[in-house]
Amino acid sequence: MRGLELSRAGYGTVQLVAPNLLSERVAGLQLDGRATAVVRVLGARHLLQAAVVSVVQGSAPPGSPRASAAHRLGSAVDALHAASMVLLAAADAKRRRAALTDAVVAGVFAAGEWRAGRSKG
Repeated sequence: MRGLELSRAGYGTVQLVAPNLLSERVAGLQLDGRATAVVRVLGARHLLQAAVVSVVQGSAPPGSPRASAAHRLGSAVDALHAASMVLLAAADAKRRRAALTDAVVAGVFAAGEWRAGRSKG
């Protein structure tokens, strides 16, 4: 597992195990039951994505078409997540700060995955 996937796995673990931790500290928002469940699902998604990309990386040489495709697909998933958070921020003033924070995090992961997918080694 490389740095990007380790970071994603760590972030996903925090979301899964302590879903309120980041929302309270970064956005000053106490999650309700529904939002807590959503954050946990997103944490599980991050863990799954980190695992899948790591398995593909481990079974294919760096820069191979298969490894690059896994990173580009991961980038697309993260970009869609970022876009959905921007829409949530526009629609829900109460959750705006948390949604925009999550959109930035998803955007950083999207950029990292895109860059890794373009890397030749």
